[in-house]
Amino acid sequence: MENILERAVTLFDGEKVEAEDLNLPTHLKDTSTLDPNPKLLGDKMEQVEREAILEALEKTRWNRTAAAKKLGMTLRSLRYRLEKLDIE
Repeated sequence: MENILERAVTLFDGEKVEAEDLNLPTHLKDTSTLDPNPKLLGDKMEQVEREAILEALEKTRWNRTAAAKKLGMTLRSLRYRLEKLDIE
């Protein structure tokens, strides 16, 4: 995304960067289906993260080290997420 924006800013000669300046594939330009409330997306992402962590913990009998490995993260990162999501 950063590269796309940098390219658009470098190459455009107008006052405002428009969607056409980004040279995105057509299917990426349609924003009509996007939720205008980003908080809902954050809530959904948090729920998905919570479910994945709980599933990994249950499969490993709440062994945090094994759950972190199963999720492809460090134990420290898992502990941070557990605290953030208020999972004990």
